[in-house]
Amino acid sequence: MQTGGDDAAAQNGAPPGGASVGGKSLSQKLGGSLSFLKRTKSTGSSRAEKLRKDIDFTEHTWPEDKLYAYYGATPEGGLTGAQVLQNRQKFGSNMLTPPATTPWWIKYLMCYADVFMILLLVGGVLCFVAFSIDQSDLTNLYLGVVLFLVVFLSATFGYYQEAKAAGVMEGFKKLVPKKCKVLRDGHVSILDAQELVPGDVVEMNDGDQVPADIRVLFANDLKVDNSCLTGESEPVERYPELARDSNGKLITVPLEAANLCFFTTIVTSGSGRGMVIGTGDRTVMGQIAGLAAESSGESQTQFQREVATFIKIISVLAITIGITFVLIGVFVAKASVIEMIVFAIGIIVGTVPEGLLVTLTVSLSLSARNMYARNVLVKGMPSVENLGSTTVIASDKTGTLTQNRMTVQHAWYNGVLVSVPAARNKPQLTACMRPGVLKGAVYNPQDPTWQKLQMVATLCNNSRFVVVEKEEEGKETRPPLDLAKEVQNPDFNLLGLTCTGDASESGLIKCVELLRSVEEYHKANPKIHEIKFNSTNKWQLTIHRPEDPTAEHPILTLKGAPERVLRMCTHIMVDGESVPMDANWQAKYNEAYEALGAMGERVLGFAYREMTDVALDYPFTNKPEPNFEFKNLTFVGLMSLIDPPREGVKEAVEKCKRARIKVYMVTGDHPITAQAIAKQIGIIDEDMYAAGRAIVVKGDDIRDWMDIEDPVARQAKWDWALDHEQIVFARVSPAHKLLIVENCQRRGENVAVTGDGVNDAPALKKANTGLAMGISGKDVSKEAADMILMDDNFASIVAGIEEGRVIFDNLKKSIAYTLASKFPEQIPFLLYVAINFPLAISTILILTIDLGCDMFPAISLAYEPKEADIMQRPPRNPAVERLVSRRLISFSYFQIGIMQTCAGFLAFMAVLNDYGYNWDTLLGLGINWPNFPMICTVGTNSWGINSKTCGFGCEEPPETFNGQTTLYGQAKDRGDDYLFCETGCQIPFNGTADAFVEFSEFGFRGFPTGNQLSDSIQAVCGRTCSWWRSLGTKTDFLIEQNNIFRARVAAGVVDVNNPFGYSPDAQYALILSAAENTQFEQYCSQANGDQYGFPGRGLVNSDVDRAPQGGWWWWNGLPQYWPNLNNQQNVLLMAQSAYFLGVVVARWADLLVCKTRKESIFNQGMRNNVLNWALLFETFVASAVVYIPPLNTVFNTRPPPVMYVCCGLPFFFCIFIYDELRKLRMRQKPKGWVETNTYW
Repeated sequence: MQTGGDDAAAQNGAPPGGASVGGKSLSQKLGGSLSFLKRTKSTGSSRAEKLRKDIDFTEHTWPEDKLYAYYGATPEGGLTGAQVLQNRQKFGSNMLTPPATTPWWIKYLMCYADVFMILLLVGGVLCFVAFSIDQSDLTNLYLGVVLFLVVFLSATFGYYQEAKAAGVMEGFKKLVPKKCKVLRDGHVSILDAQELVPGDVVEMNDGDQVPADIRVLFANDLKVDNSCLTGESEPVERYPELARDSNGKLITVPLEAANLCFFTTIVTSGSGRGMVIGTGDRTVMGQIAGLAAESSGESQTQFQREVATFIKIISVLAITIGITFVLIGVFVAKASVIEMIVFAIGIIVGTVPEGLLVTLTVSLSLSARNMYARNVLVKGMPSVENLGSTTVIASDKTGTLTQNRMTVQHAWYNGVLVSVPAARNKPQLTACMRPGVLKGAVYNPQDPTWQKLQMVATLCNNSRFVVVEKEEEGKETRPPLDLAKEVQNPDFNLLGLTCTGDASESGLIKCVELLRSVEEYHKANPKIHEIKFNSTNKWQLTIHRPEDPTAEHPILTLKGAPERVLRMCTHIMVDGESVPMDANWQAKYNEAYEALGAMGERVLGFAYREMTDVALDYPFTNKPEPNFEFKNLTFVGLMSLIDPPREGVKEAVEKCKRARIKVYMVTGDHPITAQAIAKQIGIIDEDMYAAGRAIVVKGDDIRDWMDIEDPVARQAKWDWALDHEQIVFARVSPAHKLLIVENCQRRGENVAVTGDGVNDAPALKKANTGLAMGISGKDVSKEAADMILMDDNFASIVAGIEEGRVIFDNLKKSIAYTLASKFPEQIPFLLYVAINFPLAISTILILTIDLGCDMFPAISLAYEPKEADIMQRPPRNPAVERLVSRRLISFSYFQIGIMQTCAGFLAFMAVLNDYGYNWDTLLGLGINWPNFPMICTVGTNSWGINSKTCGFGCEEPPETFNGQTTLYGQAKDRGDDYLFCETGCQIPFNGTADAFVEFSEFGFRGFPTGNQLSDSIQAVCGRTCSWWRSLGTKTDFLIEQNNIFRARVAAGVVDVNNPFGYSPDAQYALILSAAENTQFEQYCSQANGDQYGFPGRGLVNSDVDRAPQGGWWWWNGLPQYWPNLNNQQNVLLMAQSAYFLGVVVARWADLLVCKTRKESIFNQGMRNNVLNWALLFETFVASAVVYIPPLNTVFNTRPPPVMYVCCGLPFFFCIFIYDELRKLRMRQKPKGWVETNTYW
């Protein structure tokens, strides 16, 4: 307790704002009476430092005449109108300064300024640009709409999360009283509280809200509820005398001064008058509001920062890759604008995990729902994971660690200290009274001394049980409780009943009710007279008519502070007999009193006297002085009460210790009481305390530290205290609680703070996780907090931490699963530009994976049960164990991602191969694929390579061949066995090689002669390489008389399904002479009805018979049609669909291996039914977009045969087996190479 030096210091003290700090008054430091104005204008660190110190009042140490003189008021008239204006100009209005605010629409627009959002917006714009260039491709339009929708939803959700913090200052405004009674110009007026100025004389009555910080000048049993400021559960008495400590020194700490009433507190009883000495910001509440506004905490949680960092990395990666390869495409590959736009879109969509934010949001929402089921209401979803990272819990004592109800713990009578069971009902009391159930001796309800102690505790008590609920509109009230009946019920909880009166009296009647009904006891012994408890006497006295009808004299009962009660006693009751109080009994009393005090319990003394000198009809009075004798009493005994620990709290603290989470008690209660409770629940261990590794830090210690001007030395004091493993902070102020949080955070701790009062708002906002009390908490504390404990129970915090750790694990699993799809989505686009490889997956299919197939499975991982060691691990170190770590990226991209990519490419190339595009013909086809001819092209005079380079027995035509000859004999297979060339033969020409060149240069063995129809059909219609010439910009050939395209072009019709199909976008076209045209029509017309096989594929008669008209048959596969532009594009779409399905099949295994981080899936099992359904959902979505006609039109897919989808199965097993072996090795050798490098 901080005190002043002497009365002279009070007489000659500084003006307002001149609190003694570091040997100098604040007025000396800031310059006299204008200190307040200067302080309100101060900014930066100096203002922040002042806010963290106790409010700097000294007026409570001044004599009244000085107080009136300073403010210009008089006792009779208060302030004059002129003085009010002068004081208002000097000190300001009685209003809290609102913080600077940003308009909501600017906050909302800023949500779109994120790098991730901008990148997706750019992608959406590029989609619309691509659609404007080529409106025939609707997929770009769909893709742009989806990207803009993702941006809109993400930005809107981000704004919603930020908007939740805006209500804190509004909560303080609600606390400001509306009206008050003020003495001005000699008249009492009712004014708005905002009109008050320092110097106003205010009247206060029962139920009023204190309108400012007020120095009490007159009090009549005045009590105020300071719980919102100090956490004290009981109202405290206020009186006008200068507050002094036990040594007679003036108390200078405002919160400990009994002659001050504080802004927004409630007058619970009595009345009083006082002078306003602090208004608006210059009040204790104003200081707290300033701290709440200034201590806004972290703008982002650690979880949000990690996600933001990851998104920035991904965005930079996407931009870098995009720019690099677009430049390569434009300047090296000579790609068109539309091709590069498609590539840029693909890189953006393939690199950025579009569904990640939605997945995280939904997963956190599900976790928040789980936490609500455990009595923790989550206000901001990112704080769910943040709570799981907690390293320090700074918890209030009253109501959080304890039950917030005083309960009798011990009693002392007959010279023996005994335990008093806190039983809920009579069956439980009976069980507790059995020997061995409780440690030590238990009271004997049959002992005559105990019965006398029970009588005094019952009769000298104004508390009663509330057995009838107050009727509320729209609420059905329960019938009155029959306590005599209810206490026999083993399920009834007497301790939970609401009582009238103060906490101590409520605790006493809950103790004695199970022995005899309190109501019945009072009816049998009606009260005749009473002297109420007051701070001067510190005792309560009642006089009763005895229940014995033959009694002629009343009974006096007395309870109160033991030392005061003992002074009024000359005897002590021993075994039911009154014996003189000698030195021996005095020593025993002292020993018991000190023992109970050391336990931190509130001790009450009890005495009685049979008033044999007074008749029952005596007219008792205590006005002006008592007219009866109340000395020479018999001391009956002591009872001690304490707010006992909540059930489950000790176990919860032990769980925190196993999880390496430090639990600090932060309370305004007495250090001895705080230490006693801390030892009971395990926050302080006896051996740790004895070894000097546990400490109790008092508020006075913190005040001394704050007076140290050297910041390094001040910080060293904090470090010394916080180096202890177990800490209790007692008798601390609101500013101290904030300092505790800040210094813990400075040391790298992740701090969770509990609070229920207005005074806790700054610390709740500053903490990494603020936890407000749902039952006892004030609105301001709830608005400042991140979470609300619905049951005010510390055990719920630990349950929340466990849930936070589970969600962190599960979020990592979701992210690992989500990111694993990025590698198979990115690689096709990189190959597309880097080596001109055909694009294996389209952007619309990438979005289908990210937003369609993956989201439900990723979210389902949030339902995964916890792992067994979840509360055995230490809190995660954000610097080491990040949400998205290097090892997680390595796992997702370069382990699982590579295997998924291989699965997709196997399916992709299998389709192309079986449609005639062998793997060694694909390089160079990527960008040119959409504009490529049906078959191959031989440019004029471009044959020019060594005829032996083909290497597969093909006889090439003369090098002088110009590509337009009719000398068919020069182009035939070597030999007479009519075998076609082996796969792999290629022809050089003007353009990129086409896959169908693999069969032979011309694909036939000579033009047919005579009626060799079967040979001619096989030879002519089977050819895959014919005479072509570049179309370029020349179109005059289209009007040639004998040209096969003349009639179609003239009619405006292009039949791309014809074997000689033509597209306006083709760079090459088939040019035939009239003779050629006639022969092709003769032998290749579909009307011919003959069938033929696919040349060069081991043709046999059975295959020939099964081939369709205009098509071919091979490998016992499905019928395939003549290659032309339309079919060529469909083959690519089918191959892309196969790639997509192959990746999805591999992702089945990815989902299964992501169920656990170290445990085998065979131990974890498939208990997560949400995930089981997600597997089916993923399969259904992937199948639907490929195989259902309306959808495959929208998604631009073509249905491949199922055998191509099975290409993903080998990699499914590969992923599964690899990860099981990896986890097995980690379990076998913890901290080994595998765990160090692959445990994500």
